[in-house]
Amino acid sequence: MAMLPRNMFDRVWIMEELNILHITEKPLVIFLPGTAADPRSAHATQDTYRCLFHNMECSTEVGTPRTSDEYGEVLAHMSADKRHQWYDWTRSVRENKHENGWLQFHDVMQPVFDVSKLDLTATVKCKPIKLRLKDHCVTAVMCQIRTDHDTALIRLSAMQKRTSLFALMFAEDGILLNANQAALRKYGPDCIESDSFHLKDLFVGGCCAEGQAEEIAAYEEAHEACFKLGVESYRHPIPRISNKTGELKWSMMEMWPMTDPITGKPAVLVIVHNITQQKRMELQLAQRHEALQRANQDLEQNRIQLERQTAAIQREKDALQQEARNLAQRLEAIIHDKFIPKSHIDADTPIDKTLNFLHAFIAGEEPSVQSALDIYHVLTESNTDLRQPVGLESQLLKKSSMDTEVGMSMLQLLTGPAAFREGTNPDSEGNKPSPKSLSRQTSMLKGTDRCQQVLISEASISASVTPQLERMLQDADTNWQFDIFAFSEQAEGHALSLLSFYFFQRFDVAEKFGMDPVKLATFVRVIEKGYDPQNPYHNSIHVASVVQMTHLLLHQGGVAKVMTDNQICATYYAALVHDFEHLGVNNDYLIKSFHPLAVMYNDISPLENHHVAAAVRVMLRPECMFFGNLTKDTALFRPVIVNQVLGTDMKKHFDITSRFQTAFKRSAPNSASSSETRGDSAPGTSTGSDTSRQAPATDGIDWDNVKADDKMLVFQMLLKCADIGHLAAAQDTHKRWAYQLEEEFFQQGDREKEIGLPVSPLMDRSNKGGITRSQMGFFSIVGLPMFKAMADVFEGAQPMLDGVMANYRSWEAAAAAADSPT
Repeated sequence: MAMLPRNMFDRVWIMEELNILHITEKPLVIFLPGTAADPRSAHATQDTYRCLFHNMECSTEVGTPRTSDEYGEVLAHMSADKRHQWYDWTRSVRENKHENGWLQFHDVMQPVFDVSKLDLTATVKCKPIKLRLKDHCVTAVMCQIRTDHDTALIRLSAMQKRTSLFALMFAEDGILLNANQAALRKYGPDCIESDSFHLKDLFVGGCCAEGQAEEIAAYEEAHEACFKLGVESYRHPIPRISNKTGELKWSMMEMWPMTDPITGKPAVLVIVHNITQQKRMELQLAQRHEALQRANQDLEQNRIQLERQTAAIQREKDALQQEARNLAQRLEAIIHDKFIPKSHIDADTPIDKTLNFLHAFIAGEEPSVQSALDIYHVLTESNTDLRQPVGLESQLLKKSSMDTEVGMSMLQLLTGPAAFREGTNPDSEGNKPSPKSLSRQTSMLKGTDRCQQVLISEASISASVTPQLERMLQDADTNWQFDIFAFSEQAEGHALSLLSFYFFQRFDVAEKFGMDPVKLATFVRVIEKGYDPQNPYHNSIHVASVVQMTHLLLHQGGVAKVMTDNQICATYYAALVHDFEHLGVNNDYLIKSFHPLAVMYNDISPLENHHVAAAVRVMLRPECMFFGNLTKDTALFRPVIVNQVLGTDMKKHFDITSRFQTAFKRSAPNSASSSETRGDSAPGTSTGSDTSRQAPATDGIDWDNVKADDKMLVFQMLLKCADIGHLAAAQDTHKRWAYQLEEEFFQQGDREKEIGLPVSPLMDRSNKGGITRSQMGFFSIVGLPMFKAMADVFEGAQPMLDGVMANYRSWEAAAAAADSPT
């Protein structure tokens, strides 16, 4: 028989040289499968096929290969999985990555030949071959076909293909079809080669409890599973008595259904292996499992007894803990009372008193009947304001140890003009503004339009930053006692614009919202120009200090972690404009003098409303419109800005602070009051009721689930703290601000005299001292409770509270020294 050339697969053939393959006595075929663009669709492909060569033996024994059309039709009727298998196999042959062995002809050659012409014994071996077709080379598939294999070898090959473990192959009728060498050694060649060896023989001869009937039933069950139910595999354990030792041994019969490669009919592969050791281990494990179950039952009984004992101990522990909490609350109240100043004011609102009463009741205490009656009487009065301290006027003017003028000043600051509150007619002879006051108010209103066109570029702001200023700007990032006056001197009157623009750029606020940096710089400078330098206190330096304190509360105090980028940007803006075009007088003056702003805003926060509105008018100028999308951006920012700036009106102080404490600082009724008060005991931070004080439970707030209204309280508290942030400044800086505010109040008193109005408390420079006389009361009633409430929720703000406490102690020491005999 002519053999294939040895170097046939190591060279490139031309088509004419393939004629030499006609002399081989085995069928050969060479074909080229592939894909090409489908002319019917721009993005689709179609299968291609060319039969390049087949010899005469192929035509005689196998038949003529399919044409291209027949090939495409066969592939079209094949399943997607079969097509992918065909593509993968031909590609692996062409890349020489396939198994170099004989394969079942029927399995792989259906697309190329009509396989029905050959029986199942036909096999094929494939190799890649390189051919030159005109001007290019291709790698085709050459297949050598055999039709004379031995049936035993074919079956053995099929068994080996599945796994080398299988020893026997049986037909559906139980007749043995093939056996490997291991089976021959175990069962003997004579036994296997005879026609009497049957699949059933593997099931009988054991030691089943019910004898042969159980063995036959096991055989029938296995036969049905493998040949009728179509299971993937079947396992059956067989017990036997050893002929040598008489011991019980176990075998496991594994059966895997398959197709006989010769007849194409159902068959089954069988292997029997020894599992005696496994069974012994299973028996030992079963015994251990039984012992463990008994031990678990004993442990369960012990657990039940222990749980009963633990429950009794827990009940006793809970009772002791409740008693300890009650004692701790009473002790905290006692310790707190020790630090209450003599001028202590009960700043609890009706809501605070009601919540304290309920907390005490839920904690297991017995509030007095008098406490309940007091709350009842307060709540049933028609003029009760639920968010204002109970009897504040009486406390400040009658029951407090502070002098009357200081009390009147605090009362006017927190509630409004005393003359109006008491029902005095503002047009009566003693309170009616003089005729020249109208012209005075008109001139003051014109002062609100002092901002002229200011065109300033971003480059000019950057150019004004000296190395010294750059170091001070970096210090402003983290210093809670930043020296704003020293910075203002270095900035030469532009402290506010430099600091504001630095923070906007430093934290990418402008870039995040697509702001025009030139227009932003112009806007900041125009706003800065809108602060009257003649105001001793409400000037651009004060606002610069508020912007810096706002920045610290955001990024050092931790408030920014609970805010969105929109809210952070809005807060910077609110701090920048919160006193824009301030007139150097308070709201009470505007209301009493019928100033146009008070008339415009119906006596409701006229200054604060003007600050917001006037700043918006500036922003709407073309040269100041730094927002890229006015409608979208302002819709996101404006609610935060308006609420924050209007919240700086001290008339709203108790309302905002009380709501904030209710939302964040009170312990839940069913939780332990475990939080410890940080720092010194702060005067004025007690709830002041006769029930035990609840320690604030502020850790672990789930900010994602905090209501929007409650978050707005956080934003308002932030700007309120920043607005009086000089209380936390270094002592010299703080006192400088206090005296400048006192001078501004004196100037308001001068104006009140000038237009014929009664001089407001602590604003008459002819009297001894001004608002510096009220610092102890302001710290106790307003400052310390607010700063402590903020620091309790945001622990990063503790340095701010420490600074406030230090300044309070300074005023306290000064007051003690003044009262002591010389």
